[in-house]
Amino acid sequence: MSISEYLLSISSKKIKYGLKRTKELLHACNNPQKKVYSIQVVGTNGKGSVSAMLSSVLEKGGYSVGLFTSPHLVSVNERIRINSDMIKNKHIKSFIEKYEDSIKLIQPSFFELLTVISIWYFEKQKVDFCILETGLGGRYDSVTACDNAGIIFTPISMDHHSLLGNTISLIATDKSMAINNNTEFVFSSKQNQRVMQILCKRAYLHNLKIIFANNEKPTIILDYLYGKHQLENAMLVIKCVNYLNNKEIINLNERQITDGLKKTVWFGRFHILQAQPTIIFDVAHNKSSLKSFLESFNSYLEINKFERKYLLCAFENNKKIRSILKNFENKFDYIVCSETNIRDSMPSNEIAKIFRNKDKTKIIKNIDESIGYCIKNTKKSDVLVILGSHFIAPAINTFFKNCFALDNKRLLT
Repeated sequence: MSISEYLLSISSKKIKYGLKRTKELLHACNNPQKKVYSIQVVGTNGKGSVSAMLSSVLEKGGYSVGLFTSPHLVSVNERIRINSDMIKNKHIKSFIEKYEDSIKLIQPSFFELLTVISIWYFEKQKVDFCILETGLGGRYDSVTACDNAGIIFTPISMDHHSLLGNTISLIATDKSMAINNNTEFVFSSKQNQRVMQILCKRAYLHNLKIIFANNEKPTIILDYLYGKHQLENAMLVIKCVNYLNNKEIINLNERQITDGLKKTVWFGRFHILQAQPTIIFDVAHNKSSLKSFLESFNSYLEINKFERKYLLCAFENNKKIRSILKNFENKFDYIVCSETNIRDSMPSNEIAKIFRNKDKTKIIKNIDESIGYCIKNTKKSDVLVILGSHFIAPAINTFFKNCFALDNKRLLT
């Protein structure tokens, strides 16, 4: 069995709750989390972008940075990187072979196993810092078991209702539990009043005060990330970096911070795949991220004119997106509804029901066929937006070879 097949065999199993298995597996490999300096990124939207920005800034300062993110776009190796270089299969294989008995005994979930592999690998490679993106929630997420020195909260909103709770208070409470006795500092983006109260209460219990990045806006221009929300993410990272500088944990100058932010690459976020026709891919998949994308797209249309606008969308099921998705209808001339290649995909006919104008709405269930159809019908003067899920990425990669490779950066011009 190959490494991919082995990991996928675990991936097909159910989500498991609790930190017990992660802590046991970390203990089995000599507690690598106690030998690294890690920062955990928690939230609903923007976790990946903030993690990538912080990693890029630290790397620009000459530090070795381990980055653990999820989900991946094409390859599971994307989830574990050091200074942008993905982990090689030989390292994953080495871990699995070395701790095979412990894995069988503990039976970690797919995400738990990858979390521990990442920390083990980062410690083995002697990185200076680890940036760890939380997978889901905070209370029981395996990243929370990693004795993180710092916590960064990105915007918290409604998502994963069936797992975290059906109110913003329940979701925020779950995420706030990432703060624990190991936490030394906490930063947060601007949050709504109720979320802010919940986070501050949790921090107070641990004698901590949260530093919020509220309305400040950086003056920098991001080369590869687009939208007001990304500038807000950048401000959050600047706050954290300034703190680390002031505490003499790092030593970065303003130029290094600015360059690190400017050059951050994080695919699948207003990701321009090509020009003429312009094709944009975005993994926005919940109400808040879809709203942010629509705001960014409106700004983009102010400086870029197109003859026709196509939307291809596919989503995972159980997403409460009906109300925000209705706002997309008037922005596009043609809408193609498709499905992700996963068992929990939202049926394409259900997506189509959201849109009132049936004349400009088309259902093509197969994602490869839907992408092919849109590419065939768009002219050089048109724009195509592919929207809705990380799980669309493998299909996109077959049409735009290596579009997610780090040496294939595209300017937003």
